[in-house]
Amino acid sequence: MASLSAGRLHSDNATFTERDTIWMMAGSTPGVVAERTTSSSAPFRGPEIVIRPAAPSLGVDVRELWRYRHLLLSLVERNVRMQFDAMHLGFLWACARPVLYVIVFSWIRHLSDARIGVDIPYPLYVYSGMIVWWYILDATRGASNALRADASLMTKIYYPRIFAPVVPVIAGLTNLGISLVPMAIMLAWYGIHPGWYLLMLPLVLLQCMALVLGLGLVFASLSIEYRDWDRLLYFSLYLGMFVSPVIYAPSMIPDEWRAVYTLVNPMAGTLLAFRSAFFDPFPFPWPAWLLSSGWSAFVLALGIWMFRRTEIQFADKL
Repeated sequence: MASLSAGRLHSDNATFTERDTIWMMAGSTPGVVAERTTSSSAPFRGPEIVIRPAAPSLGVDVRELWRYRHLLLSLVERNVRMQFDAMHLGFLWACARPVLYVIVFSWIRHLSDARIGVDIPYPLYVYSGMIVWWYILDATRGASNALRADASLMTKIYYPRIFAPVVPVIAGLTNLGISLVPMAIMLAWYGIHPGWYLLMLPLVLLQCMALVLGLGLVFASLSIEYRDWDRLLYFSLYLGMFVSPVIYAPSMIPDEWRAVYTLVNPMAGTLLAFRSAFFDPFPFPWPAWLLSSGWSAFVLALGIWMFRRTEIQFADKL
């Protein structure tokens, strides 16, 4: 056991002066290296301990994440409890927002008699898109703001920092799952049932989570220095609802632009694949979904790379 006093680091077997640099493994936190550093050119102000991951790689140490899996589950449970513990109607509020949007858009569509290019009842089409989009919006914003939300914990103890943005991405599935209850009622009401593509739902959700986590990591890394990136993300996500097939079908887009629309909008394939899993009349959009999967893999890899590069600055910037 080591102790710090009077500018010296004492241990059971040795004494290190302020000119020494030591490396020690923290027994209670496997894989963590504590480094004591001082500057020879600056006046001595006492020892400094820098805690960082043992491996300086820009990749992710899967074994380390597995060792801390119980902490991840605890953080996810805490996040879910924070959403519902103080609200007696918490489950109702999880469904209220998409339901209200469905009422408004359906009413406007009825008054205007607009054609939106879908073969299923419009309320069901809009609701299925809304619940996915609100998950994307809430989980992405939660992931991008997670570093500041967990700043008090992050500056005191070591744990895999990537857990901070991962937690809201996983916890957000709770609201998405609750929102499926009204959709099941609507499916029964309109006499529509899922087909065999329901088996693809786990893969579609994983692809969506990968995209959300990648965006969260990118903007968490950028906004640690400048808060303007938070505003850009906020406006982009709200604008994205109107440029993605949430309230209309891609068939409304001219044929010559439809391929470009699917290529540059990673959410197009995700939304269409999610609907195909629940609505039997919907064919599975394999080309569009594979394009969305490619975007998700790219954005996730970029987010991890940026996050690992800026991770060492978190304690100073928070």
